[in-house]
Amino acid sequence: MKDFFSKKGTIWALSLCLMGGLAFAGYYSVNQLEQKREEQENKIIDLNQEETQGIDTAQKETEKEAVDVADQKVDYELEKESETQTEKETENAKDVASQNADAHIQPTLDFQENDVLIWPAAGEILLDYSMNGTIYFPTLNQYKYNPALVIGQEVNAPVVASAEGIVKSIGISEETGTTVTMDIGNSYELIYGQLKELAIQEGDFVEQGEIIGYVSEPTKYYCVEGSNLYFQMKKDGEPVDPVLYLEGE
Repeated sequence: MKDFFSKKGTIWALSLCLMGGLAFAGYYSVNQLEQKREEQENKIIDLNQEETQGIDTAQKETEKEAVDVADQKVDYELEKESETQTEKETENAKDVASQNADAHIQPTLDFQENDVLIWPAAGEILLDYSMNGTIYFPTLNQYKYNPALVIGQEVNAPVVASAEGIVKSIGISEETGTTVTMDIGNSYELIYGQLKELAIQEGDFVEQGEIIGYVSEPTKYYCVEGSNLYFQMKKDGEPVDPVLYLEGE
């Protein structure tokens, strides 16, 4: 009987040991499976993170490339706009320079002693040129030297340039009214007085025969003589006889 219990106890002990071993083995297996599962999950998380980082990097690179392309396009457009603006400014500068050059280019005035003047107005000479002696001025009722021709002509009659020239000055004189002085070259000047409604202005180049204005009412110095053109010629600032240069004389 004692041997029976002894054997039975041994069997129970062995059974318990076996069950304990199985339980431990089961626990160990489960633990291993849990670790493997966690490792797999961590790998999946790492892969997802790497994939996400890769996508983010690719997106950033794509965005950077897009920005670079946009910047290059803007730079190109700005460069083209700058070139176009520069070309326009260059063309405008050329046009202005050309206009200024044209404005300053004028024919050379070269009136010579043997050249001929055309008559500035058709009419009777009321008072002749006279610097060698005095002549009678009816309105003034006195004798005096006369440095010009006083040519009778109706009011509103046209007056033309006797020679080509440049309008040197336009002024108003108490004696000769509106008066135009023209440079005709080589220190020769022509002076037209008793004018109105001028067709020219200072600095203008005037062709021979071109209308410069019209005969005005006479000033108080020529009331008796009547409406007329005051016509004077100078050389080196001194009066000369226009008749010596007028055609037909």
